[in-house]
Amino acid sequence: MRYACITPLFLILSACEPTQFAGGTALPDGSVYKGDLQNGLFHGQGQLQWPDGNQYHGEFRSGRMSGLGVLTDTEGCIYEGGFLNGELHGKGRYACGENQWSGQFREGELQKGSVKWANGEIYSGEFLGFDPHGEGELTIEDGSQYKGTFEQGMLQHGSYTDNEGYSYNGNFKYNFYSGKGELTQPDGTIIRANFRYGEADGKGQRVRTDAEGNTVEEPGYFAEGVYFPSEAAWRAQQEIPAAQAETRLYSESDRLQSAIDALVPQRPGVRDVYTLLVGGDGTSPVFARELDWVAERLGEAFDIDGRMLRLSNGGSYSFPLATRTSIQESLDALDQLLDPQEDLLLVHLVSHGARNGDLTIAEGKMPLIDLSVADGKKWLDNLNAQYQWIVISACYSGQWIEPLSTPNRIVFTSAADDRTSFGCSDDSQRTWFSSALYGDALQQGIKDPKVWFSTANKKVTEMEKEQGIEEDAHSLPQYSIGKNFLTWWKKNKEVY
Repeated sequence: MRYACITPLFLILSACEPTQFAGGTALPDGSVYKGDLQNGLFHGQGQLQWPDGNQYHGEFRSGRMSGLGVLTDTEGCIYEGGFLNGELHGKGRYACGENQWSGQFREGELQKGSVKWANGEIYSGEFLGFDPHGEGELTIEDGSQYKGTFEQGMLQHGSYTDNEGYSYNGNFKYNFYSGKGELTQPDGTIIRANFRYGEADGKGQRVRTDAEGNTVEEPGYFAEGVYFPSEAAWRAQQEIPAAQAETRLYSESDRLQSAIDALVPQRPGVRDVYTLLVGGDGTSPVFARELDWVAERLGEAFDIDGRMLRLSNGGSYSFPLATRTSIQESLDALDQLLDPQEDLLLVHLVSHGARNGDLTIAEGKMPLIDLSVADGKKWLDNLNAQYQWIVISACYSGQWIEPLSTPNRIVFTSAADDRTSFGCSDDSQRTWFSSALYGDALQQGIKDPKVWFSTANKKVTEMEKEQGIEEDAHSLPQYSIGKNFLTWWKKNKEVY
């Protein structure tokens, strides 16, 4: 959460006070006054309009805005309440857009009251410069609450509670648990430690209840919120994946070459389908699980036995890692085996996607480089394979549509270029788009690529509606079907 310093423009309007003159309505600065006068000064009820369009309706005393009134600026922001000597003072309410402040004002600033922001968050307490400052309470739209001492919009010390059963007391920084604190988890376990960016970090204590109902206090060491009996135990645990990664790196080249060597040559006169499946982000197990299922489903639709390569991160050691190098080498290997005019190259890519279309390539703590749209296009364009079918299941995968579109290629993506797609959580079996595409739609539309995509797209939309996803957040899968590809595909139907 962040709070911008909101300074309404009208707070500086008092710098343009009405020039005192007897009986006039037009001021030297271009302002116009209509209303009561007393002794040649604005006094009583009146209306003052500035040249820039800002205006005030209300009470005046001795030539200044004082009493009750309404001040409106050209942006449509409105303050209604008390004034004193041209400044906000007393009880009042200020609304700008969907943000609303109310409470006690003094010398132009809100001192104490409440604010409701457009995102549904509500704060009650003390203010400085329209930001939470001092003692107060912040309630998030999901019901979570922060209470304590705020400085310039950020909680510094206090407590946090949420509807899941978490509660925290201690210090905060940028609204994260930070410094000394105590966290109580939903199961009753208590963590006493120093916190960093919301997680227990370093030496601390865990208090839990054992199977017999006894309270057990365990001193130990925390790393990113995970408890270890000691720092030595944590370091020993860290060495295990590092050793595994080192072992795998040394054997990876042989593993990829073995997979390539196991491929079988194309059959003259038969339209063979050579397939590459890539699961990019090994930190999310859903992608490795998806490849298992997609391989099975494609095996039921096409004769791909001995003609498929799988590159998978986060799964077992059964398959080579997915890296930029292994992806390029796999494409080249398949390209050398297939007949460029007769056979199909089918590529399925699944991972997390960035707004620019990059696909995440990750395996544990190995520093791997993501797959960019530019690299993917270059590698595919350089192949001899004339007919390519590319499927990409990732957020913002629509970024690939235009760069990859050619008369000889089909491209399916799980989302538009500005939309996220769904089903990539750790507990999911596969992404929603792949589930739809390789589910019933596979058999219903494989003879006609457009029917295949449309059937899958309809299923995705149904899933999104069932889950209550608003229409403006739907993934909007995209496709591009090359005219030459479609003519070639329909020539020989014996491969379906």
